[in-house]
Amino acid sequence: MERLGEILASWLYKSRKDLKLLWLRHSSLTTNRLSAVVVIIFGILPLTLYFLISTSTYSFIQIIASYLFVILLFSLTLLLVITWFKSEELFKSNIQGFTFLQLFSNRIDTVFFGFDSHDVENLLRLVNGLPTEQKIVIRETPKNKQSGNIRFLFTFLDLIIRGGIFRMDTKPKESLNMLISERFTFQDAEINPSTLPSSYSKWCSNTHDGKYDDVRKDISKALGIV
Repeated sequence: MERLGEILASWLYKSRKDLKLLWLRHSSLTTNRLSAVVVIIFGILPLTLYFLISTSTYSFIQIIASYLFVILLFSLTLLLVITWFKSEELFKSNIQGFTFLQLFSNRIDTVFFGFDSHDVENLLRLVNGLPTEQKIVIRETPKNKQSGNIRFLFTFLDLIIRGGIFRMDTKPKESLNMLISERFTFQDAEINPSTLPSSYSKWCSNTHDGKYDDVRKDISKALGIV
């Protein structure tokens, strides 16, 4: 059994290595060329192999029609797949590549956040990858003394962005800063982009120490995601 396991492991390693080499070799292909490769490998070659080993007799017109049908079928399928992924890229470009939890307007505690109807609408647009009509206003409210500051906003985003924003690398942090600058504002002043890096570092340290645990619970409850 041990010897058989070694043989199978060696075969699996070689297969995975060959696949990785194939991917590296063709990863620079354009979408059109890659689509053609897919059609040939998964459409044309299997159909050709079928005609070669088949015991049935087919006319020239039937063979040509079969190839045209397979090419058309694969082309339409690839077109739908490419269209879907391109649309996803456009959605992500609106939100700097982030994905968000699904939120529902009837679950959001607008009093807690001080949101008006425009804020709620633009928040729902944000989490669904749509352009907002205006910035979402982060306000100070009697019910929530923690809002109206950037660290509250970091905690808010950490809860609604899938995967969170805690201790991100440089590139995601740049995207986060852009997202904040483009989509959020304070009640009485615009958010200063130059202060975001230092504020983010302090927020990470305080979050690690558990200083925002109560705020996180309150925000989660007010968003209806508890």
